[in-house]
Amino acid sequence: MANNWGGLVLMDPNDLERMFSQEDSLSELPSVWEGLQEESLPLLEQVTNLLDMLPPREADFIELYFFKRIKQTAIAELYNVSQPTVCYRLQRGAARLCFLVGLPPFDSATMKEDLLKVLLEPIDVDIMMGMVQSTCQSEVARKLGGTQGYVRHRFLRSLKKLRELPEMETYVKVFEMVEKNLNILNNTCRATWGEEVIYSIV
Repeated sequence: MANNWGGLVLMDPNDLERMFSQEDSLSELPSVWEGLQEESLPLLEQVTNLLDMLPPREADFIELYFFKRIKQTAIAELYNVSQPTVCYRLQRGAARLCFLVGLPPFDSATMKEDLLKVLLEPIDVDIMMGMVQSTCQSEVARKLGGTQGYVRHRFLRSLKKLRELPEMETYVKVFEMVEKNLNILNNTCRATWGEEVIYSIV
């Protein structure tokens, strides 16, 4: 049962356990090595290359579970976390990968150059580039020394400005994909307090 407390959502660990407690909850997804068609090899290679863009823990879990076929319980033991945490991270990582695979093609160096011409404050360029490259609001916030809320606010403000500029149309498509996926790009901060788990709201 979730409750509000001082701007935070308090979640009973039993509810969390029920949400992410199925050992084989992702097992209906095919293993990358089972029945792989030749035409699927380029996509597999693309996904493998994109693992570096995920938060390290999620990338590790995905590689172990989907590529090396290690059970969630074994991964949990290896990383000294609960199996529901592994399942949750796998779901988040898979969502991030789907987002990255779906991004329209763009050249990072050219994008940064072009953004510097229209966004007056360099930090806004750093935020826009960081949100695409890191797939993680908290990582961008950590690198820039701010909060996730600050990153999100400036990202949305910059996107609004870019939408007004016809020459930015190609980049707007990329950033609109980011906007649609802000929920998965938010890295939820979790800490324990008493008998409950606290999730921060961004």
